[in-house]
Amino acid sequence: MLLKIIRFLRGSVDFTASGKFPERFMNITVKNGVNLWNPVPKKNAISASMYLSDYKKIRILSRKSRVKTRITAKHGLPFIINRYKKRTGLFAGAVCGIILCIFLSNFIWSVKISGTEEISNTYLESLLGDNGISVGVWKNNLDTDQIERNIQLKCDDIRWMSINITGSLVTVEVKETYKKPKLDTSKKPCNVKAVKDGVITRIQAYNGRPVVTKGSGVVNGQILVSGLDETKQGDMRYLRANAKVYADITEQQTLSIPKKVTYSYADENYVDRKNFRFLWLDFPCNLAFENYDNFVSTVHGENLFINDVVLPVGLRIRTDRELVTTENSVSKNKAEEIAKADCILYEIFTKNKSKVISKQISVKENKDGYRVTTDYIFNENIADQVDFDVTE
Repeated sequence: MLLKIIRFLRGSVDFTASGKFPERFMNITVKNGVNLWNPVPKKNAISASMYLSDYKKIRILSRKSRVKTRITAKHGLPFIINRYKKRTGLFAGAVCGIILCIFLSNFIWSVKISGTEEISNTYLESLLGDNGISVGVWKNNLDTDQIERNIQLKCDDIRWMSINITGSLVTVEVKETYKKPKLDTSKKPCNVKAVKDGVITRIQAYNGRPVVTKGSGVVNGQILVSGLDETKQGDMRYLRANAKVYADITEQQTLSIPKKVTYSYADENYVDRKNFRFLWLDFPCNLAFENYDNFVSTVHGENLFINDVVLPVGLRIRTDRELVTTENSVSKNKAEEIAKADCILYEIFTKNKSKVISKQISVKENKDGYRVTTDYIFNENIADQVDFDVTE
């Protein structure tokens, strides 16, 4: 491979030496230090290859050996330069291109993040940007060790990170902090009390003396499991009571729905605004004169890849969709459907640790709209540890 590169840079020719004694020509050239390769004997002739600089020296040698030489093929950079030497713009463009590539290699073209699970890449990119790492930044002035320390001090969820700059690519590796479960390490005595009114359905006492039974009705603040217990010797001891006490509780949710609802939605009308992106610069690719008074935008784009190398060139498209405002009347059946959807969200996000035993939805119409009432019966843990002083 190296020999091919050298021959390309120096230039070489394929030639034919014809005459009565071509073998004599070969011997003379070797004695004079001329390097030949790929010799092929022919009738009263021989063909071979040599460097361009050596071919200029063999004219005298060919006369001595009484042979005639003729070039059959030319290879290498000198012939390419000679072919295009009158096209100065081509060489100037090549030189400018090389200088531009060297200059652009000092900028960050892409940032790649790996190892995140709980931490969002968007948040981490904002932290990197605050510390000077983003696409289009001059990379030679970046102190990666200091940036790593700054980000770890800013974000407690990162226990280790490494920032590596390879060429124009920044690779960020992150290890997140292990979240330890919260353990009850307090040694103070406490009772387990009810946080809501309800009817007991199940008791799981881990420590302490239960003072209620299954089927008992309890009120908010009532002791369920006592932290005061009597030993076999008749002495009293203080415990840190711990238990899960499940009970059926009642709960009511109300929702007011107007008879006329005004809302906005994204219409089918849209316009794409395309920009050619080079590093941090955006150049418009199309002329989109249409504008909307109210609109919602989505942005997406991709950079050019060559052999998994991200180039600082890409296309960014912003799509603007027109927002249309409309007013609709709400019927009683529609109000009930809205209430059911609201109940589903409430059960998923607010009461996700509770079990729905029953649910009754009632809709009442009034002058301004509808009042929707939902009566629930949930089964959930109503136990809460409450410390007490032994002097009480």
